[in-house]
Amino acid sequence: MLNFLKYLLYMLIFISLLLFYFFFTPLGQQNIYDYISEKLSKKADLEVKVKSIDITQYPQVHIILNIEKKAKLTLWGKLNDTFVDMDYTLTSDCIATEYCEIDDDIHIKGHVKGAFSKLNIRGKGTALDGNVTYSGIKYTNRAEHIKLIMRDINSSKLLKLMGEDAMIDGKANVDIDFDHMDETHKKGTILYHVKDHNFKGIPLDLSTKIDIKNEKHTFNIDVISPYLTLNITKGTYNQEEKKANALYLLDIKDLTKLKKLLGNTYKGDFYARGVLSYDKFLKITGLSKTFGGMTEFTFEKNGLKIYLDKVKLESIMSLFPMPPMLTAYATGDIYYNFIQETVVVNTALINARFVECNLAQVIRKKADVNMLKEVFDDANLDLIYHHDIIRGELTLANDHSHLYLKNTKIHTEKNTINAYFDFKMQRQEFSGKVYGSLDNPKVNLNMQKLVRYQMDKQVDKMIGKNNRKIMEKMPMGGVAKDVATDMGASFMKVFF
Repeated sequence: MLNFLKYLLYMLIFISLLLFYFFFTPLGQQNIYDYISEKLSKKADLEVKVKSIDITQYPQVHIILNIEKKAKLTLWGKLNDTFVDMDYTLTSDCIATEYCEIDDDIHIKGHVKGAFSKLNIRGKGTALDGNVTYSGIKYTNRAEHIKLIMRDINSSKLLKLMGEDAMIDGKANVDIDFDHMDETHKKGTILYHVKDHNFKGIPLDLSTKIDIKNEKHTFNIDVISPYLTLNITKGTYNQEEKKANALYLLDIKDLTKLKKLLGNTYKGDFYARGVLSYDKFLKITGLSKTFGGMTEFTFEKNGLKIYLDKVKLESIMSLFPMPPMLTAYATGDIYYNFIQETVVVNTALINARFVECNLAQVIRKKADVNMLKEVFDDANLDLIYHHDIIRGELTLANDHSHLYLKNTKIHTEKNTINAYFDFKMQRQEFSGKVYGSLDNPKVNLNMQKLVRYQMDKQVDKMIGKNNRKIMEKMPMGGVAKDVATDMGASFMKVFF
């Protein structure tokens, strides 16, 4: 018995010395702090460093932790091996995550209470340049009744925090309400609203509602601006498969207001509805009757494909910064490559007619031809629009007339045109060139072809068309006419 008491006394002395070393010497405290820091870091999946633990008034405890080298967490209150009832303060001048590092003034006060298997947590303060309030119950492997309210926060910082590009600037409000959440199951709702006074040159309000049930999400999005409205409804998203689908309605009141957003100046309004989908890449399909006929379009990967079915050509061309020249119904294809910033148009034209324009005025003045009377059903428009330059060809023909506009080059930024044309209309035939300002282009006529045509008509009147053709087939039969044509053309150029 005496030996047992002696060994017990030695053991108590050893434990007392060990406790004194750990709790009352700097080196001993640091060893405990390092051990606790390692355990907390693994538990929270964060870099946690214990700076101090004060248990002199146990069970009242005061703890100071550093988190991710940026935040300071201070806790004080009752703490034992099964229960906690503590106030806390979280402060930081930066938010550091695997996605980003954001300068931010964080100051939050809160309270944690309960058994370690069921902790009630609440907090309130400032973060992300706004106000934050939250509460919830944390069980060992799940959380319940989670509520997070964020008011007037910085939307750019929030998007960066989530690992997304900060496209929208402005003050945002967020409401998050989850019944429960664990690694495999979750049910809740997210409401998000942001007001951006200058999104790509336009003011807008964006509101989103997301209902989450495990891997399946449903959502609605509304975008409102003085110049457009966008409603996305019946949206579904499968988080596991990473696939989404939704309906949309887009109403643009004035395209000219969206120059900074679209990259070019377009005119008029635009209305469309269709389907949005995402499966490895975004795809948008839709229908529109904005341009007088049916327009069917598909956006996917790097481009926008548009099919026109009897659409008013003047409505389509009004999108571009150039004066109108024709009215017609267009059927064909338009393709816009976003990467190359190129538009390709291939269309057939029905009931093509000229409207009053500078070209029609010049032709009427110089050749006494009223182009506005002609109707062309055999017509095509093919063009490419790239870096402010339109290149293409216009073919207009009927049974007795034609106009071919070839090698056309229009510089929309400089507002200039350069094109060659071949003309046969109302018993006149000639070729020429259009160049200069789009608003007031100049027209040069090749008078040789016109004079030859007029001479043929005069000869036909005198000797008949068949006799004239027989005469031209004779040796040297066309020389005299060629000489006369050249002289007549040179003479007429003085006046034209």
